[in-house]
Amino acid sequence: MERLQEDVTCSICLDVLEDPVSIECSHNFCRGCLTAHWHRVSAWGSQCPKCRAPCSRDRMIPDTRLTALVEKITKPLWEEMEPQGPGAQPEPGRPVQLERLDEEGGLTLDEEALSRCLEQGGVGDAPVCLVSIIGEQRRGKSFLMNCLLRRLRSPEAADASWMGPEDQALGGFECCNGMATVTKGVWMWDQPLWVEAEGRRVAVFLVDTEGSLDLQRRMETSIKLSVFSILLSSYWIFNISSTFTRTEADYLEIFIHVAREVGKTCNLLPVQRLDLLVRDWQLSRSYGADGGQEYLREKTRDLEDAAEQPRVLEALRDERHPVLPTAPPWHSVHQEQGRDTRRHGGGFPAVPV
Repeated sequence: MERLQEDVTCSICLDVLEDPVSIECSHNFCRGCLTAHWHRVSAWGSQCPKCRAPCSRDRMIPDTRLTALVEKITKPLWEEMEPQGPGAQPEPGRPVQLERLDEEGGLTLDEEALSRCLEQGGVGDAPVCLVSIIGEQRRGKSFLMNCLLRRLRSPEAADASWMGPEDQALGGFECCNGMATVTKGVWMWDQPLWVEAEGRRVAVFLVDTEGSLDLQRRMETSIKLSVFSILLSSYWIFNISSTFTRTEADYLEIFIHVAREVGKTCNLLPVQRLDLLVRDWQLSRSYGADGGQEYLREKTRDLEDAAEQPRVLEALRDERHPVLPTAPPWHSVHQEQGRDTRRHGGGFPAVPV
């Protein structure tokens, strides 16, 4: 069965082949994926993305055998995953809501939705990594998730080609501009993104939390959402806009404290991995790890002087919790509707597992 899955999987998008074509070296790809790949790397000439053999662009031959095989394999899976009533599994490759937030601030967990995601074929016996982003409302968390989604779909890309054409929508978690919000509660991408780590295939799931640091909402509600996200996730990214403020430090202190207390009660390990991602970096320092280390030392000194957030200070001293600043052009993403600025995010860090 694994061999069949390899035969019908495109090595560019790592998904089931769509409109499969064969090229001169006999490797197969989705027609759209191959066309987009050659468009992005036109300076290198036409090569097979898998074996690098020279190819002719006009020799993409439709593979009817693979088309029939894909239909034969996927049809039973689609029939099995058809909705069977309330709470049924939605169409694959979509965000599903795990925790709902009502008007009074109450939270409701959809255990069936969570189980369907984590117990689907191939996931049950594999290591699982859940990646969550939390932070202040309307700061581009969903956009960031969609960048991660696209990056993890192209783990072999060594350059910025994983971002795709500029005129192609990112897709994924729904984003919005202005004061409105879209995702209320906790959502998870319903399909695993497979990553090779230490010789094993790891199933990565992305978790999007809305309301985790909503200054218009009650602090109690924000804490509940954040703690659920922290305890659920094995990799947690704290999304910061421009600079790490006193308010964010206060919230982070509370999040870590409550997560640890709940973790003790439920016998769970909280805050397994924490990254602080500083967006719209305006300071005159380098981006990425180097700029982050300098900024980290500065903020650590500030926290030591204030002596008010010991848990945050402990987290910042932990080498597992780096600070990653990103370039200022990210900010136009949630301010200019319809404009794609992904070309400025080529340095976005890959997610380690």
